[in-house]
Amino acid sequence: MEQNLTPDWPSAQLMGARFVGMDEGTKTVEMAFVPPAGFANMRGNVQGGLLAGFLDEAMGAAVYLGTNGKLQLSLDINLSLLAPVAMEPITVKARPVKAGRRITFVEAELFDHKGHLCARATATAMATEWPGGIAAAGENADG
Repeated sequence: MEQNLTPDWPSAQLMGARFVGMDEGTKTVEMAFVPPAGFANMRGNVQGGLLAGFLDEAMGAAVYLGTNGKLQLSLDINLSLLAPVAMEPITVKARPVKAGRRITFVEAELFDHKGHLCARATATAMATEWPGGIAAAGENADG
């Protein structure tokens, strides 16, 4: 499934998020991001803690697609920083490891503009309904 979707919520817009595609077999979601200038640290790389936001966005997409359109509420995120990330476009691949009725375990890897693995994350997420009874895409609000 190759798509060029641009998430329209504020955090995704801030991070220059773009949905690249999903591998149906593994349910792996791929997203591309453009770090905003304000994410630079004193060395001119993306500040390490802010990398969690890119990983969290992609893991949220993996939970959304893995639970047929439910929203994700992160309960915890474990982050491993493996290498500095330049202020260049990055890619994150995320997939649900195990999805239950309410809890999904998910993992993600972040790659720099040269394709080098720079960060990994795992998370525990709770699938939630849309706020205000808003139905997921393609779903009738009445069920």
